[in-house]
Amino acid sequence: MSLPISNSRRVAVAEGGRTRVVAVADLAASLGADALIRLHAEDFDGLAGLGRDLVHFNLERTINRVGARYALLPILRPGRRRPDGTEELPVLDPTRFRTGLCIAVRQCVPVTAVTPDLFAASLPAIRDADALAAALVRRYAGLFPDLDPAGLVARGCAITRLRLDEDQACDRTCR
Repeated sequence: MSLPISNSRRVAVAEGGRTRVVAVADLAASLGADALIRLHAEDFDGLAGLGRDLVHFNLERTINRVGARYALLPILRPGRRRPDGTEELPVLDPTRFRTGLCIAVRQCVPVTAVTPDLFAASLPAIRDADALAAALVRRYAGLFPDLDPAGLVARGCAITRLRLDEDQACDRTCR
């Protein structure tokens, strides 16, 4: 049985020291995108060291789709799954983002089957299977507290290839 996908309809955003819940579609549209990819802050910071191509990994599977434009935003506070199964939404920083076009998606790939060319286009902190496994555990342990680290990694990963827009500032205040 597949794991539940994180909430794709609503997200929390930080605004002047407060947070508010917004529709993902509205936030994406305001950033010139079809949908969002949420990145932990340190992962988002790693975008600065990349070229135009990015390979992004999610746990098990993703709803990302080829041909869609994505806004990549940093997570200020990660989401988590409560004991009753409901999701506490992550809080995003809508003032910092990058956009790009999804050019390929693969689902349910074993972590050990990810090839060197995919790691070469990944975030600087994810350049081999061990680093990918550690990143998946770091990102998803709070959402799936019933799975131990080995159980998380055993679910495999989804692989999204993005072509990032050129000459784009990562900070909306610079625009």
